Amino acid sequence: MSRLSVFNFLSLNGYYKGPGGDTSWHRHGAEENAYSHEMLNNGSILLFGRKTYEMMRDFWPTAAGDAYDPVTAKGMNDAEKIVFSNTLQEAGWQHTRIVQGDIVAQVKAMKREAGKDMAVLGSGSIVNLLAENGLVDEYQLMIDPIALPTGTPAFQGITHQLELHLMDTRVFKSGTLLLRYEPKKIVS
Repeated sequence: MSRLSVFNFLSLNGYYKGPGGDTSWHRHGAEENAYSHEMLNNGSILLFGRKTYEMMRDFWPTAAGDAYDPVTAKGMNDAEKIVFSNTLQEAGWQHTRIVQGDIVAQVKAMKREAGKDMAVLGSGSIVNLLAENGLVDEYQLMIDPIALPTGTPAFQGITHQLELHLMDTRVFKSGTLLLRYEPKKIVS
């Protein structure tokens, strides 16, 4: 069975997007970049919602993406990618397939298949949907040392309590904190 992990950046006050959907407040240093390189090298299939996918597609395959971080750009461009969208007609980024229809059913089927692990990058509404349906095996939350005046909270709209078990922490020199969680197992 394939595992599904979620990776997202958060502000200290729990926003994954700032005012107007802004994510420029997140800063990567050398250590965070090295961690990203490590994660991209594990061979997971990258899963995206349409909005996050389009943002990534419009950056990583460009000269600006390569100049920003050539190792991450190569990893993102070479990775197998799935974008969940009922409106996108053409992917426009190598190694990408578009999946339409019931996201929960699609991810359940992908998890049952023997194959690669999967990672959701950003894509808040997809994360919330997968969390609600108990499909996430690990949450990797990178907390930036910044508080935002407003924004979109992580897990906005979930309808039940999500209890997590802390697996690991890592502190970066920038002050950014990585928290790795897994859902608590419910014993009946």
